[in-house]
Amino acid sequence: MKNLLAQVKTDLGPIQLTPKGFTASFGNDPAGRLEKIISNIVGVFTIFAGISFVIYFLIGAVTWVTAGGHPDTLDKAKQQMSTALVGLFITIVGVGVMYVLGEVTGLKILNPADIIDNLTP
Repeated sequence: MKNLLAQVKTDLGPIQLTPKGFTASFGNDPAGRLEKIISNIVGVFTIFAGISFVIYFLIGAVTWVTAGGHPDTLDKAKQQMSTALVGLFITIVGVGVMYVLGEVTGLKILNPADIIDNLTP
């Protein structure tokens, strides 16, 4: 008699209800954890801005292609595409401005671990 994969009895061990890597405490390196949190937030916003750019730009492109020569629809498509480009530009420039401000003021805005480490008495 053949054993199918679904019939094989395998002990999977205990079920953990908390996700791996999740801890409620800051551990020994709170500055590093804050840095990771801020870095993740900036990364998520940048990815969201990139995806939004692609979606809005494609919507504008499809509107342009399906305009059928109507000037109002063409203007709407151009505005959608240019708005998407401006949004992406603002996102990229914003990260650059934060870096430059951090270098000028001495406060590493994109690297908060240095700020926290320097706060010690």
